[in-house]
Amino acid sequence: MNKKNQEILIQIKNLTKKFGDFYAVKGVNLEIKHGEIVGFLGPNGAGKTTTMKMMAYLLNPNEGEIWIRANGELKKLTRINKDYLLDNIGFLIEIPAFYGKVTPKEILKYFAKLKGYPRVRLDERIDTVLNMLGMLKWKDKKIGTFSKGMRQKIGIASAIIHDPDIIVLDEPQTGLDPGARKEVRDFILKLKKMGKTIFLSSHLLYEISEVADRIAIINRGELIAFDTLNNLEGKAKKSVIHFELLNPPDGKVDDFITQLKTFIAPLTGIAEEENWIKYYDDNKVFQLFFNGNPKNQTDILKVLLENGYEILEYSVPKAGLLENLFIELTGVNEIGGVYK
Repeated sequence: MNKKNQEILIQIKNLTKKFGDFYAVKGVNLEIKHGEIVGFLGPNGAGKTTTMKMMAYLLNPNEGEIWIRANGELKKLTRINKDYLLDNIGFLIEIPAFYGKVTPKEILKYFAKLKGYPRVRLDERIDTVLNMLGMLKWKDKKIGTFSKGMRQKIGIASAIIHDPDIIVLDEPQTGLDPGARKEVRDFILKLKKMGKTIFLSSHLLYEISEVADRIAIINRGELIAFDTLNNLEGKAKKSVIHFELLNPPDGKVDDFITQLKTFIAPLTGIAEEENWIKYYDDNKVFQLFFNGNPKNQTDILKVLLENGYEILEYSVPKAGLLENLFIELTGVNEIGGVYK
């Protein structure tokens, strides 16, 4: 592996923030390496935004330190050096609020000048960034006419307009419809291909699982897991398999499932429980829980085929793995895609 990709660009040590007697963030330790996407996952109120505000020096920690690499050396973030260390980082924290009478071009020109981006290349850079987000034709329109999702895209543009190497995005898909979320997801992966390093927070499991190299899970201010999705999968007590048959059950679903149970149950690696296997008639998909072990996953597929079931699709969805891991670690249930 490229040695540069092992470099730690941001290191957080024992980061703690209290408001009165309440710990918003407590003893968080993590590092972000060159060229990777780190997903920062947790329910609303878990401490994600507070952590990012301390990284941006918008809040001072009660304890702990933040170290940022500059000119090849990790340096502790302080009041004295904050402007210098943060120049190479782009931040989008919380939903951006812009004056309705300004245009994207004016907004981006302001942020670029604030970060010292060369004026001679500024117009070209504005067009490039807006085009990447599908917003170029809106460059000279008043932001007051924009939807919430369009404003969010301009917020993302303002975070990267000065072409930083490190990008910190707090809930960038908030307020976006599914199509726009995909555009932002593709954009984040494009930034990674360009060599950018990204720290991305979200409560949307699917969005995190699709882009992140490593995932940090925070709950009630404490970091409870930090690893690759594959390694985290091994820590989960159970995972999910989805499969679809060429000839789905036509009525008598309970009898069909009872038959499946006779040869699948011994291969799941988990104690049998109520509703461990389900059938969703709307999309003709079976869902079953197993222990997350790849061998069990393979054995289940093998026995299905041996018993004459013709498989159209068989998968372990990443979001499903992450969802089950989160529930196992926190005891928090998902409601409408948001952990409460």
